[in-house]
Formats: sequence, structure tokens, C-alpha cells
Amino acid sequence: MSGGVGKRMNSDTPKQFLSLDGDSILRHSIKNFKKWGLFKAIVIVTPEAYIEKTESELANILDDNDRIVIGGSTRHESTLKGISAFNYENDLLVFHDAARPFVTSKDLDEVTNSALEFGSSTLAEKISETIVNSSLNCVESIINRENAFTIKTPQAIHSSLLKKLLDAKYSIEPTDLCSWASLIGLKTAIKISNPYNIKITTNDDLQKAELFSKAFSILE
Repeated sequence: MSGGVGKRMNSDTPKQFLSLDGDSILRHSIKNFKKWGLFKAIVIVTPEAYIEKTESELANILDDNDRIVIGGSTRHESTLKGISAFNYENDLLVFHDAARPFVTSKDLDEVTNSALEFGSSTLAEKISETIVNSSLNCVESIINRENAFTIKTPQAIHSSLLKKLLDAKYSIEPTDLCSWASLIGLKTAIKISNPYNIKITTNDDLQKAELFSKAFSILE
């Protein structure tokens, strides 16, 4: 998913095209997926105004089966457009935020193997800090963090279950695979992500990613 337009970055350049260690964030993400080597096809969903930019950025790493398609006005609409861009049968579909450039082959192994076993799976990070409910900038109550996670991508689902999601009716638009699956009562299995798998949405995130980059290359 490469649909960001850079609002939280206060930048005219969408975050996926910002430079990180000599390459765009988008290119880092796609290179990591290509390194894994087990995808039949990769679909990049991007705003219409950035189709040519995306094509130029990825021209020498995409294969004939890969696609670049125009996204929608929301993340979910973009997800549906990506799904409709190719044929699938008895396959796993993997969804990923292009703004997460630090995904390992081990992450992809974990989330796809888990989806094969449970039908749907996501990477996540266990919360280790105190979480609170607040009101007027004051702590109201402490949330039990024992079973709390922050959800990340990649997320994967088997095509047989995806068809159920596509046929389902819902009044609330889902924001990711987990929330979409939960609308029809489907549980998504959790696999722990590598610690560098941050989503770059602010300038502070980009600075953190620049520090992470060298450590991530060692991890890979």
C-alpha cells in the first residue's frame, strides 16, 4: 500500500518517495519483498498523480507479473483496488504499508506460515509501557497491557477467507486486515515483528529510520 500523500510530514513529497539511506522508502520496501522471493506477483497501489513516479522508481526491480494500480480515497478502497488487480485461487494475499521499509524475510515467513495455519495473520509488537485512558490530559485509568499489542504489517490472509470478507456487508469501513476480519468474527493470529518495523509517518520517524537503517542491514 503506497497511498500516502505526506500530510503528516508537512511535505509536498509523499512519504513513500522520501529518501532513506540512498533509496526511497518505497524502493526499500519492495526490495525487501523481492529479496524474500516467494511472491507470484506484487501489486503497488498509489495515488493517480504518482503513477509515473512509482513506475520510474521501481522500473528495474518489478517483474512482468507485478502491477502498479491507482488507489482509492481511503486505505480500504485502495486495498480493494489492489485485490481486484490480479487473479488468485488457493493463494495467500499479503498486505503491507510501503512506509514500513524494515521488513525481513523471517517476518514474511512468520506471517505467511501463520496465515496458512489460521487463515489470517498479522505482525505485531507487544506493548511494554504503561497505557492509560485519559480525559482533559489527565490519567483516568490504567489499561491492562498483558494482552495488548500494537498492530503492524505485513498482514496475510488465505484467499478462501478473503472471499468471505469481500461478500460481507458492514457499516464501518475497516482500516486494515485485522479490523476487516473482525467485522465477520474472524480471528487474526499474531506473530511478533522484528523490532525495527516502524511506520514512517512523521519527520521524527524518518530520523529514527535513518538510525535504524544500518542495524537493520545487519539483522537481515
